[in-house]
Formats: sequence, structure tokens, C-alpha cells
Amino acid sequence: MAKKIYPGNWTNVLSSFQGQPVVAVPGRQYYQVIGYALVDATGGTEFDVTIPSPDLRADDKVRKDITGLVLPAGANVYSVGVRVPDLRKNKDAGSPASGLVGTNTDTIAVKDAAGSAADTISTSVVSTATIAVADGTIAPNSASTGAVEAKTLAGAETLKVYVRNAAGNGAGSALTSSQAGGTPIIVEVSYFVQDDVASLDDTYVPFVTET
Repeated sequence: MAKKIYPGNWTNVLSSFQGQPVVAVPGRQYYQVIGYALVDATGGTEFDVTIPSPDLRADDKVRKDITGLVLPAGANVYSVGVRVPDLRKNKDAGSPASGLVGTNTDTIAVKDAAGSAADTISTSVVSTATIAVADGTIAPNSASTGAVEAKTLAGAETLKVYVRNAAGNGAGSALTSSQAGGTPIIVEVSYFVQDDVASLDDTYVPFVTET
């Protein structure tokens, strides 16, 4: 069972790696999953989302990264966001750059499949979070957030970052990165599930007097 926190103790970003929810409204557990899809020099048209481990050293991670952004059955997704960061080490020098190289009019989106309808993640979750390729690249600091009609997912669903054609009905051309180490595309998904029903620990029941 997830370790829940409550508004009075909520001072940091929720842990995506630990699957930490906040009970912001009685009866619901709210989750914020933040990860990245890495685009490298090899490129492609679909990219898995990585939920990074808190262990930052690459050589001796006790806890490995989680590969794949999987929404559980019963999730009610209400927001999906995607951002292309500015990868300059010194933000005060030079021009913003993402390192991404793509085909004009293609778009990137967080979806369950490249061919999904233009504004759908699944048959029950709708989002409009897409970013277009222009001048052969995607501008750094480009971001898009899609409001979602929150309906309960009937089954688990895996989301990826897809490169899609201008029509939004299929895969686009390969997206690559000229940046050393690749370009991480930031993905954020927010959803809620129904909270656990209260137990004896949550109420007061008179003790039984034993004789």
C-alpha cells in the first residue's frame, strides 16, 4: 500500500519513484508522476518514459530506474504535460538549445500509441498536450499541458512519447538529438484513485468491558 501524506506535511514534490500520493481531498489519493524520455543520436519515433531513481550515481545505484510510465487500472487522469528543456549548462550565455532534430510539422505527444486519435490517450482519457517541430527542431522551454476529462481507466495503460505526423493519425519521422548524452523530454502525468476505506484506526469505537 502506498505511503500517503496529507496537506499539512506536503512540502516537496511527490515521489514518482516511490509512487507517493497525497490525500488532498478526502476519499481520493492524488499522484504526480514525473519522468523523462531520452532522445539520443540514434533517434526514433517512440520513446519510453523513465522514472529516475533517487540514487544519482550511475555506477552503483542501489535502486534502479523504473522504465515505463504505467497508469494503473482505476486511475482518473486529469492532466498530462510535456516539456522540452533548455540544455545549456550556463543559462546566462549563448542561445537556448534543445539539441533536437526533427521534421517540420511533426509533433511529439504523450500517448498510448502514435496512431491514437488526435487528442486521445485512450478511449476514456482525453488530452491536448502536443508540441510541434519547427525549423527542424523543437524550441527549448517549449511546454504543453492538456486538460483531461477524468474518467476511470478500465485497465492499466502504458504511455510513451511519440513522434506523430502532422495529421496526428500515425508515426512521424525519426527524432534525434545532437546533444551529448541526448535530450531528456520531461513528462508529467497527474491522476487520482479512490482512497482506501477508513479502518478502525481512523475512528473511535468504545471498548468492550470484559467481566
